[in-house]
Amino acid sequence: MTSRFTMIGAGILTIISAWLPWVTLMGISQNGFMGEYRGNPGIVFVVVGAIIAIMGLLNKKWSAIVAILFSLCVAGLGFKYYSDATSGDAATVGASAGYGVYCMIVAGLAGIVGGILRFTAKKNTVVAA
Repeated sequence: MTSRFTMIGAGILTIISAWLPWVTLMGISQNGFMGEYRGNPGIVFVVVGAIIAIMGLLNKKWSAIVAILFSLCVAGLGFKYYSDATSGDAATVGASAGYGVYCMIVAGLAGIVGGILRFTAKKNTVVAA
């Protein structure tokens, strides 16, 4: 049961991370919905978060594998966006990673943990007397 709530929470947190600020520069923050000319990676995070949450609702081993794979992508992209916001030219001009990036990393790690917990969960067996 804990694995189910962990994966559902990871999916919801992934969806929320799309609307939180990803990078802040000179007091101006930008979230995952950057406009029509720069693409909209926030939409991808909404879809991936929904998939992770749906996999949490299913009680199958394969759904845990799918959730782990998508959670690895979320965590990996979170670390990539953190690196982009805090190194190189971004660090030179004073940019910093926003709360959305941290939320993304936590959501990815929680999805991985939830998927692993699904494999270790024992099914309840009823013994007839």
